[in-house]
Amino acid sequence: MTQDWLDACLLEETAPNAATTKACEGAFTQGSGTLHLRGSLEEGLLAAPQNEAYMRLPANVTIEKPRHPRSKCGTYLPGVTGSHPLLREELVNLPNPLWLAPSFEGERYDLDRCDTRNYRRVLDMATGELTRSFRWHTRSGAVLHCRYRRIVSKARPNLIVQTASYTLETGAGRLAVTAGIDADLRTNGYDHFSRVEQSAEAGACQTLVETDTGDTVYLAARMHSPHLAFVPDGPGGKHLAAETVMAPGQTVTLTKLTAINASRDADGGGFEALARLLNGAGEDAEPLFAENAAAWHDLWAGCAVEIEGDTEAQRAINFSVYHLLRCAHSDPRVAVCAKGFSGEAYFGHFFWDTEIYLLPFFLHTRPETAKTLLSFRLLTLPGARKNARAYGYPGARYAWESGVDGTEQCPNWQYADHEVHVTADVVYGIWRYWRATGDEAFLRDSLSVLVETADYWLHRVYPAAPGVWHLNGVMGPDEYICLCNNNAYTNTLVAFALECTLEALHLAGKMGWPLPRGPAADEAWRQKAAAVAAGLARNHRPDGLILQCDGFDDYEEPHFSTTWPDRTKLWGSVVSQEKNYRTKALKQADALMLPFLFPDRYSDASVRKNLDYYLPYTTHDSSLSAVVHSILFTRLGEAGQAYTLFERAMNIDLDFAGGGAAEGVHIANCGGLWQAVVLGFGGMVPAEAGQAPEFHPHLPPHWRALRFRLNLGGTPHLVTIRDGAATLEPCSRDATADGGN
Repeated sequence: MTQDWLDACLLEETAPNAATTKACEGAFTQGSGTLHLRGSLEEGLLAAPQNEAYMRLPANVTIEKPRHPRSKCGTYLPGVTGSHPLLREELVNLPNPLWLAPSFEGERYDLDRCDTRNYRRVLDMATGELTRSFRWHTRSGAVLHCRYRRIVSKARPNLIVQTASYTLETGAGRLAVTAGIDADLRTNGYDHFSRVEQSAEAGACQTLVETDTGDTVYLAARMHSPHLAFVPDGPGGKHLAAETVMAPGQTVTLTKLTAINASRDADGGGFEALARLLNGAGEDAEPLFAENAAAWHDLWAGCAVEIEGDTEAQRAINFSVYHLLRCAHSDPRVAVCAKGFSGEAYFGHFFWDTEIYLLPFFLHTRPETAKTLLSFRLLTLPGARKNARAYGYPGARYAWESGVDGTEQCPNWQYADHEVHVTADVVYGIWRYWRATGDEAFLRDSLSVLVETADYWLHRVYPAAPGVWHLNGVMGPDEYICLCNNNAYTNTLVAFALECTLEALHLAGKMGWPLPRGPAADEAWRQKAAAVAAGLARNHRPDGLILQCDGFDDYEEPHFSTTWPDRTKLWGSVVSQEKNYRTKALKQADALMLPFLFPDRYSDASVRKNLDYYLPYTTHDSSLSAVVHSILFTRLGEAGQAYTLFERAMNIDLDFAGGGAAEGVHIANCGGLWQAVVLGFGGMVPAEAGQAPEFHPHLPPHWRALRFRLNLGGTPHLVTIRDGAATLEPCSRDATADGGN
């Protein structure tokens, strides 16, 4: 990679700031796919205890005012959940393995209370390594230069590696260090641990917790230091402590290795497995850092995007790809939650984000990960059946907020009951994968999903007139219209899903595939599916306008100029929900999602007409909105407007002062930013299996060139766009990693 690309992989915090600590923690999240850690401080903050108990209520998470302690640590194993009395199933915040706290001459280091200078904390997104350095001017007059490094190893996905060094630059005195695993914490204010066991011995400690849903998690830590002897911190101590007297110029170093697994792992987890992992890791941290960097290098080799002429855009796309790669895993029992396992908002649930916002990145760079994400939907088909039965329907209905088993976990009735479009979005994702890869085995395995979701739709639609079908009582992507009939997006996706199902059944007949249980072989059922697909009302007017839903023109005008003068606030926070639900104010793209997902169906004139109509009503309160509009403006050649919206999306997580990723990274926006660069400015038109994509680029004027990597048929390719022209060429992974130069 170029030096400019490497420089833009550095995400920095150059001064401690109480107002931005939590946003940095979310942005600095590290992970291996298997294990994820928020970027909290090793020693924590005395002003931010992690065991605060409270009852978080179901709310509109977009406009909810969450509790904002100074800091929120977070340790997450995807799939390890607990049961909340109001929020239902949620991802559990597990014991914090990072705890490493120094004291000097009896003064415990705390960022809020101690004299800290020359502070710098950096996440190197190229390697996934987080470093921190500062000078601590102690009350005793001594000055300690403190340096920390840590990774969640991509090479050993259950291993955390931490190092610390303390150099006494002036003065003399006693340094004490405590270390361990903190199990006294809460998830959204709730204690999910039904059992906690902790113990320590010389140089090592371990913790076992059991969640209230029966998952058992094991953590084991070992301390290595040529200067400190760690022993239990008192009789029956659960943690470790060590101390030494330092002389001027002396440096004390230590390494902490922590391994984590769970009973849900393939081998059942346990301390014996952790001991094998820790024994294999050894005591020297440097080889562990090196192998992790090499693993990240291999990942970036097939996924990196390079932008010449725009450092901030380069950093934003690096940030997005880094977090997408961090979340990538090979376990089909889980998808990627809405916060990318970097915070407690949305409770670790899985949304339509998977198919619509995340899938394109993985499909074009790491198709094996795309298949894993979609395999989650296949495995959770039993849960989708339960959802359908709960609402009185046959077939399968996918959850708006899916739990690990696929059942509905959304605590708010408005969304749980009415955002049924996710069921069609699942089929859209399956079909997009099939057309891009030609993976017949996966399509064959997906037949039950296609047929059973189609059966749900055939019982959910309403015959309004001969040959005309309505889909009433739904909520489209725009969550500020609560309950409507014939949402254009939902109806169009349902019709598409039915068409895909019929095509798949036709192919199954040709190939001799066994048909799934249910009505797949019933010719009358197939005829009804075809009739519904053809006759489902979609609100496409002859003049090209896509009416968002029945009667949208009759909703009240929002009068933004008088009602919403302060645009730094979300629209949803300045009006009541009651008023919002009857107003022509959009949370995000809705009808405009259709030319975004089906660009070949809509002319430029139609896109222009719908942008002109809907953009003045769109609040962009959702993080999913700006990238869609940016891509559509790029299609029309309006690079200025497209870039303005792209900048808005770039700042969603990187605006630390505005809160950014305080409650977790907006992982769907990360996937959307990649689409905005590759499908928008890069103008890529995805191809079907065995064909090459086309490119119609519209780079912003200040971008000198754009390069990105694709996986086409298992072969890495490099796309270079310069001076309005695109070149596509195969390349080795080594050549890709060097930018193809």
